[in-house]
Amino acid sequence: MSSSQNQITVSPSDISLWHIAARYLGDATQANRIMTTNNLSETWITSLTSLTLPAYDLNQGGGISS
Repeated sequence: MSSSQNQITVSPSDISLWHIAARYLGDATQANRIMTTNNLSETWITSLTSLTLPAYDLNQGGGISS
């Protein structure tokens, strides 16, 4: 993924930010960074939501790949 931030739209069928992080950033543990970037307090996706994805940061994850 590039170093710039990307905007995506997710829905309840995407289940959670852990799934989004694994799919788009290649590391489920990056979900915490998605939460911080978007000022979210919950990982579950319950409605159609627009998210800003942070650039992947190798130093921030735990390495759980998709």
